[in-house]
Amino acid sequence: MYLAYFGLDEPPFRITPDTKFLFFTHQYEAAVDSLRYAIQKQMGFAVMTGEVGTGKTTLTRYLLSTLGDEIETALLINPLLSVPELLQTINRDFGIPGRVLSPQRLIQSLNKYLLDLHAKGRTALVVIDEAQNLSVEALEMIRMLSNLETEQHKLLQIVLVGQPELERKLASHALRQFRQRIAVHVVLKPLSLLEIVRYIHHRLVLAGGKEKVYFDPKSYRLIYRLTSGYPRLINLLCDRTLMAAYAADSKIVTPQLLRRARADLRMEAVVPPVWQFWRRFPWGGAFKERSVCR
Repeated sequence: MYLAYFGLDEPPFRITPDTKFLFFTHQYEAAVDSLRYAIQKQMGFAVMTGEVGTGKTTLTRYLLSTLGDEIETALLINPLLSVPELLQTINRDFGIPGRVLSPQRLIQSLNKYLLDLHAKGRTALVVIDEAQNLSVEALEMIRMLSNLETEQHKLLQIVLVGQPELERKLASHALRQFRQRIAVHVVLKPLSLLEIVRYIHHRLVLAGGKEKVYFDPKSYRLIYRLTSGYPRLINLLCDRTLMAAYAADSKIVTPQLLRRARADLRMEAVVPPVWQFWRRFPWGGAFKERSVCR
């Protein structure tokens, strides 16, 4: 509705994981580089965690889109599966034929596929989104899949993407063997105030709004206070604020319009979760020594 009013080509603040609008902060660049390195060097396990709305899914899709044809990928977005269903889903995504639900037969089929792929100089990658929902049994099965290897390389590369609950689950005693196999662990954190300013400008420019939509400088601090730098919340708030600006016949986004949008969304200021402060201390975090992005 507000696109014509502001002269925009498309909505700049959609909450869908559109890689076209991906804004590369230093931590995003470091995360992609680290994950790509782990995959290309066939290091086995990599983990990416972050709070809800930090951009994990968008970054994952970007990573997958930049991998070469020599890497075959399987993407799981619904990990609430039994062990046989999990194995069957992985095999199906790789195009491995078979309807048998026996875990042993499914692993044998997968191993044969991976060996054939390795003989051709290619790599197989499994990415599991929302991995905090995996059961302990499923995580143990995934660990066992990492035993599919040659003397020099892991045949299957696995990237787990999830919320901080995944870290707490992996820190349990029952999963200590899994934890020891994680080669790379990156953690996404919210945007800083300066990054928020650049993030909003970046999305407006890509949507055709350069020099057409203006944000009052005071608005950025309010956006930071209300969202704590979480991109998804920034998108929700800015989209509703542009609607409020359109209704008020204003081409300038002001704190007053932001407060009106906040009231419409029933949004309160976001308090960063305790785990963000906890990581600042030297004793915080079971994965601190492996973290690439802080």
